[in-house]
Amino acid sequence: MGSQNPLPNWSDPELLVAIEQAFDATWPVLRAHETCADKARMADLSMKLSHKLIELAAEGIRDPQQLRKLALESFPLN
Repeated sequence: MGSQNPLPNWSDPELLVAIEQAFDATWPVLRAHETCADKARMADLSMKLSHKLIELAAEGIRDPQQLRKLALESFPLN
């Protein structure tokens, strides 16, 4: 049996814009909760956010606000 969600077209400009908008809207929130983090921690957090947004997009989520909401739900905020 095949997957329910077809693989996204990673060269689709609309998908890439949605991911970028979601990252730009989510990153300041995560950064604000990591006020004492060093550069290595911030780089790791940025990478984890990117991976999460790509994972969500691969599941078929394309709305930047929904991507942001679900990404934020996946990170424990201090």
